[in-house]
Amino acid sequence: MKATDRLLASDPFDFSASAKALFRESFRENVLHHYERHEFTRKLWQRFGVHPLDLQTEDDLARAPGTMVHLFKEHEFCSVPRESLALVLTSSGTGGQKSQQFLDPESLANVKSLALSIHRSLGMASSTAYNYLCFTYDPAVAQDLGTAFTDELLTNFTGKREVYYAIQWDAKTQAFALNETGVIETLRRFEASGHPTRILGFPAFLYEVISKHDLRLKLAPDSWLQTGGGWKGKADKEIPKQEFRRFITERLGIPEANQRDMFGMVEHGIPYVDCERGNLHVPNFARVFVRSPHDLSLRPRGERGLLHYLCSYNFSYPASSLLTTDYGSLGSCDCGLGGETLILAGRAGVSKHKGCALKALELLETT
Repeated sequence: MKATDRLLASDPFDFSASAKALFRESFRENVLHHYERHEFTRKLWQRFGVHPLDLQTEDDLARAPGTMVHLFKEHEFCSVPRESLALVLTSSGTGGQKSQQFLDPESLANVKSLALSIHRSLGMASSTAYNYLCFTYDPAVAQDLGTAFTDELLTNFTGKREVYYAIQWDAKTQAFALNETGVIETLRRFEASGHPTRILGFPAFLYEVISKHDLRLKLAPDSWLQTGGGWKGKADKEIPKQEFRRFITERLGIPEANQRDMFGMVEHGIPYVDCERGNLHVPNFARVFVRSPHDLSLRPRGERGLLHYLCSYNFSYPASSLLTTDYGSLGSCDCGLGGETLILAGRAGVSKHKGCALKALELLETT
């Protein structure tokens, strides 16, 4: 049995010495696979004088060379034959650039398994049947977009009644558009049904629709909100997380403890999800380092720098060690989960890197 299989079958928030050792074993296994099959990965590691089997301790993990995220927008990186792939996910970028994540059947099963495990550990998976309102692209049309894949995946962590996707394809304009009327009608229908609701997706969409139409509803008990994608293009209208939570409770009746945010990247695939206290937790399925933008040296805990992510689930896409253009830092939380928390601080550089989240938020300008 692969180390990665054993890792993904373990508690994602177990940070015992044996659990950490299992991640390291899984990471070595994964990187060695890419090292042997992907020329760029092998040459990058050789240039830094590091071999995957050298990474034996937690401190050793920081020696893993990071592949810059922009390379995945400019090149197709794949470690398996294209015909063996089960899914290709994309995230649009600046000037039409796209990052693509390649998933063979094993890696696709892994990303689904780890996402369910993380959500279950946070008390967010349930056998109860929910109505879903998803502020993202209809996956029936946008099957390859990362945000559409994520929200469709999240609806499978509970029982399902009706699922409504708010960003729909307009055949006349040949473009996606937010169906604002449909959102309002759906919320009122869900309220009248008496069944619990789960709302997923971009917070800016939800906040703007509620504010614009002065909506005041009382969704059924045990309703949830899980946001993702951030405010990006609507940063001027962003409100603090706690204020947003109070707003949603007042307007929709969703308890603050049932409101969670999630951060993820199509290139990385690991979901970083809020606990009840509103902190994004790093699971034992990943490692996050904070590096100086000047020389890539490690920053002390609590200090801001470029975020460098490690993961080990994907054997078809060599993004095991990903150096990003995101600024952030690491912190802690006393909620009982343990491990480190991820504190995001925006994008580095002077130009914006448009992902599918920011592209979607542009739709608000026309609604």
